Amino acid sequence: MPSIPASDDQIARIEHRLADIQLLLEHQTIAIAQLQDEIHHARRSDDWYHVQFSEMIRILIRDIRELRAALICSVINDGPINAQLLYTLLRKTADDERDLSALSNPPRLF
Repeated sequence: MPSIPASDDQIARIEHRLADIQLLLEHQTIAIAQLQDEIHHARRSDDWYHVQFSEMIRILIRDIRELRAALICSVINDGPINAQLLYTLLRKTADDERDLSALSNPPRLF
């Protein structure tokens, strides 16, 4: 079977289409690389937020345990806890320790 020779016009169109496909593939490669970068960034951010959230929960659990222990000790030792002491316990910091001790041992009037 004799092959039909392709005209120069058909070859030019094929070359043009191949160039278009190559350009499209390059754009797609760039887009994929950008998406991969965004995924990696999102994973790093997710890991950072996960660590921060875990730390907040750990601190919250520690504070709740301390508050529960203080409430139990208060009920056992002094009777019901007053609202001011509870308020102070909820907002307790290292600098507030002396204020807390003053509130837990109020001065006797009689």
